[in-house]
Amino acid sequence: MGYWKDSMLIGDAKIDAQHIKLVEAIDELMDACNKGQGRDKIDKTLSFAVNYTKEHFADEERVQAQYAYPEMAEHKRIHAQFLESVSELVDEYNQTGPTIALVGKLNKSLVNWVISHINGEDKKLGEYIKEKTAS
Repeated sequence: MGYWKDSMLIGDAKIDAQHIKLVEAIDELMDACNKGQGRDKIDKTLSFAVNYTKEHFADEERVQAQYAYPEMAEHKRIHAQFLESVSELVDEYNQTGPTIALVGKLNKSLVNWVISHINGEDKKLGEYIKEKTAS
């Protein structure tokens, strides 16, 4: 499938590597769904989403602090909202198990949020860092 595009790079090697790993996890889930195996993959994807996004967001927020990113508070709020939505998906999974409806919600949540966040908010951060390091 391949959701990753090099145009999504923001210019920080560690953050870019983490973004690639996040998008690869999305690709794996989408591939499993296309093969009718999405329900089998959901537990692993949810665990990854919870653990990895917390680590990634902390690293990203450290970079923002390092460069005194003026939109850091808003960016952090957006991260918190995403973590809340992932937490709700985990709660639903714990209550209902790996339903087809949950697989659909997870696909939509991960694909839409991660891709749009990288292409929007994180790209703005990357541009800011480039400006700061160029001067």
